[in-house]
Amino acid sequence: MGGQGDPEALGRRMHRTALILIGGGFLFSLVLGGWPWALGYAIGGGIAVANLELLRQAVTRTITSETTRVLPRLVSGALLRFLGIGIVLFLVLKFLPVQVFGLAIGLLVGPVALLAAGSSGDDDTGESA
Repeated sequence: MGGQGDPEALGRRMHRTALILIGGGFLFSLVLGGWPWALGYAIGGGIAVANLELLRQAVTRTITSETTRVLPRLVSGALLRFLGIGIVLFLVLKFLPVQVFGLAIGLLVGPVALLAAGSSGDDDTGESA
């Protein structure tokens, strides 16, 4: 029904919260630090949210799977995800004019959005649980 135990509702709340954090942080960084800070923050936030979404999908697939090879599948998926994030970070730092600290702060958007969305006790209708 979209309550606290519903992973889809949590995902929607997390995405909504992350979008607000990325948008607000982008504007804040743009005003105070300029384009390199804002771009770094936005890219870091995007990477963090994409990582959490891929993790959520992997866990959901693993839970609903009937295979016995759950742990190797999760580990290999995590290693591939980290490798992908490393490649993207390398390319961003090598070819885009981003501020490293802005990028690092942006990488915190995902966990902060997840904590904020998970701690809010309401569902998508706005009612408290």
